[in-house]
Amino acid sequence: MARPSKLKLTSLQQAALLQAADRSTDADFRDVCRAVVALSSGQSRAQVAALFKVHRASVGRWARAYRLGGIEALRAPQVERRGRPCKLSTEDLEWLRTTALSSPRTHGFAFTTWSLPRLASYLEQERRVRVRSHYIGHLLNRAGLRRVRPKHTLEGKRDEVAHDRAKRMVRRLKKRAQSGEKIVISQDETELHLYPPLTAVWAVVGSPQPKVATPGKNQKHVLYGGLDLRTGALVTHWAPTKSGAHFIAFLRVLLAAYPGQQIVLITDNGSFHHTKATAAFLAEHRAQIEVKWLPPYCPDLNDIERTWRSLKRSHASNFLFNSLDALVVNVQKGIDELDRRIA
Repeated sequence: MARPSKLKLTSLQQAALLQAADRSTDADFRDVCRAVVALSSGQSRAQVAALFKVHRASVGRWARAYRLGGIEALRAPQVERRGRPCKLSTEDLEWLRTTALSSPRTHGFAFTTWSLPRLASYLEQERRVRVRSHYIGHLLNRAGLRRVRPKHTLEGKRDEVAHDRAKRMVRRLKKRAQSGEKIVISQDETELHLYPPLTAVWAVVGSPQPKVATPGKNQKHVLYGGLDLRTGALVTHWAPTKSGAHFIAFLRVLLAAYPGQQIVLITDNGSFHHTKATAAFLAEHRAQIEVKWLPPYCPDLNDIERTWRSLKRSHASNFLFNSLDALVVNVQKGIDELDRRIA
């Protein structure tokens, strides 16, 4: 049972508080005055706190301020003095933020990423301040930091001059494709594994992390594809491996899909694209297929890469199929859906 308030006011004092509230343009001050009146009328701190959507301690501070200084004391800003004093100084907080943004390797550690316990331990070692690791997370969040997943980059590994030259070439070919002057195909291969790739899903906050079963032994199938850069149509060919023979089989499927038309093929420099049999096939069909080879490490220039990622995310992720054949059938359904959308 809630204790009754010890604050007792006369009717004149209550009227003065309500009058001050009515005359004020400060919404917070009006709430404070009315809360003090409500408290003096017999309501408990909990009831007044719920009414004005504040903590019970705030109601207590307002009542104490009124007892000590009257209405004018309610106008003054209330200094929050509850809780333990902060262990970390401004310099400590700046040091923590700077350290979290740096690589542990620059500080002489063998590990390459900071965990909260590691940061807490290093903070104690360097600044002689000991706090719990979970509190480090709150401090970093307040400092504007959050955990993000980095992405791989090929910069520094590829030839940037060749990449820029190829980028301009692809841009020109796309313009020719859109005008209908040429059939331009973005070509690549991707592997579909029985071991399911993972992607983010919806889950109830606080629920256990979703789990996806894995196979006892992984298996894979290779999907050869060609994306029409004007229509978005996808020509595909399934094969057990990446090889020159299977690449030639895909090229035959591609020629059948565009009979009598000239094709410009944008593709990478995979070794199986340069076998003697492949070179002979391309020489034999040079009047129908012109190949534009991309420099090494330039997947960003091959549009079909984005199609593969979307297809795997929608029809191959987060589910263990009973067999490799079942996986292939399901991914083929995704390809058929894509074809129907652009038909």
